[in-house]
Parts: sequence; C-alpha cells; structure tokens
Amino acid sequence: MIIDFHVHVGFVQSFSPRIKGWVWADLCDLLEYMDEVGVDYSVIHSTPCWVDPYSRVASNEEVLRLSEESDGRLIPFCCVDPRNSRAVERFLELMDMGFVGLGEFKVPLRVDDPRVIRLLEIADDLGVPLLFHMEDDMYFYDIYALDNILGRFRRIRFIAHGPGWWKHISGIVDDEPYPSGSIVKEGMVQRILRRYDNIFADISAISGLNALSRDPIYARRFLVEFSDRILFGTDFPCLNNDGGQLGTDRAHLDFLRSLNLPQSVLENILYLNAKRLLNI
Repeated sequence: MIIDFHVHVGFVQSFSPRIKGWVWADLCDLLEYMDEVGVDYSVIHSTPCWVDPYSRVASNEEVLRLSEESDGRLIPFCCVDPRNSRAVERFLELMDMGFVGLGEFKVPLRVDDPRVIRLLEIADDLGVPLLFHMEDDMYFYDIYALDNILGRFRRIRFIAHGPGWWKHISGIVDDEPYPSGSIVKEGMVQRILRRYDNIFADISAISGLNALSRDPIYARRFLVEFSDRILFGTDFPCLNNDGGQLGTDRAHLDFLRSLNLPQSVLENILYLNAKRLLNI
C-alpha cells in the first residue's frame, strides 16, 4: 500500500526552464497519477485563497466535492486564513462538513502569531492533524519558535513540510532554501523530532526530496531513526526543477527505494504512519 499525504488539484506555476507558464491538473489527472504509480489513497489539501501567487489550487468546497467523487481514495484536509475575523468559526464549520484535518496551513504569519494561536487552540481541542508549510520569513515561519508551539498543543499531530523546515536537517544553514552538500552537523529537525512525539514530517516537493538526496548515506540513517514519524508525499501536481511532475515522475518513491531501507521502515513511511495519523 502507498498513501500520498500531500496532493492538490488546480493550477501551479512552473519554475522549470523546460516548461513555461502554468500547469493544470484535475481529478482525473490526480487519479491517473495514483493508478500509474500504485498510490491507494491521497490526502488532498486546499490553501488559504490567494495566499500563494504561484498556485491556484482547489478551494475547500472543491476539495470536499472531489473527495466525495473519488470513491473514498481522497482524504480531505481544509484550510482557513487566520487573518480572517471569522477564521475560528469557519474552521469549525469546515470540520463539521466532513474534513479530516487542517492543511495545507500555508499562512504568511509567524508560528506563534496570536491569530495562529487562536486556530491551534481549536485544533488542539479537536485533536486533528495539521500539515503546515514552513518557509523563512514567508509562511508559518521561524522553526526556532516551533518548540513552544509543539509543547503547548500536544493533541495536535503536526506534519512539517517546506523549505523552512527541511533546510534545518543540517545544523549549518544560510539563506539558501534548497541547500546542497553533506550533512556534517545535525540541525533543528532532528532536535525537534527527538524531543516531541506529536510532530511528523512529509518528504514532499523539492524541499523534502532535496533534504534527503543531498546526502543519501545520512538520509538512510535519518529515515531509519525517525521511521515512525516520516510520511511519503509528493505535492502533486507541482513540478521538479528538471521539468518532471512530482508524483508522476516517481522521484520521491524511487529515491526511497534506492536506499535499500529495511522493509519495516519503508512500510512505515509509505503508508503505516499515515494510517495511524488518519485512523484508517
């Protein structure tokens, strides 16, 4: 079994020199990817409206409709903008509609902004999973402030994603969002994963793939140690730097399989951790 914990449908802008403009994927495209690669279920996410100038993914309502049309293969997460005065009420309305978690939480605020805290308090009461996009000075930012959040909201199962998280797999960091080179010193990612049992990480997009592939020898040790906290994901239909479409090009899956991981570790990453998080 394979569960892709991070997919979208809609428009995404290409940053590849080989593909110009925007790329569109609909429900049929997503299901075709899943069938071709052998993905049984996917967690489909929305994002707060217009928060990202480089994507136009399906709204909450569309995500719920698509999940209902997928014969149970899509698991819907919803998202709200904490800057909206009705954010808390809206979040509760969406959860009552049948959403399973909060995500993709891609919000242009610090992790400890009071408006974020208001939503986290509700998510903690509900005990739902929350997948966040972390990017320096842009989205849900400041990994160093994440410590207090994880300690305060213990009932939320946080899922980390994005360059502002994955660059900190190394203790040597700079302004480069997708750094290269061997991991010679461990970073905040390992510290946080060892300290808190309520945070997971998905390996989706360029950020997750880059963090692991920059040092495959270290990546194997990392994945073995944290095998109960890593989730397979792709960020379909986003594009890789080489022009391949994440998910359909099997970049994440092929890399995992190239590491010759113990079967139990691979199964945890590909589906067992997701099943535990989603209670399926």
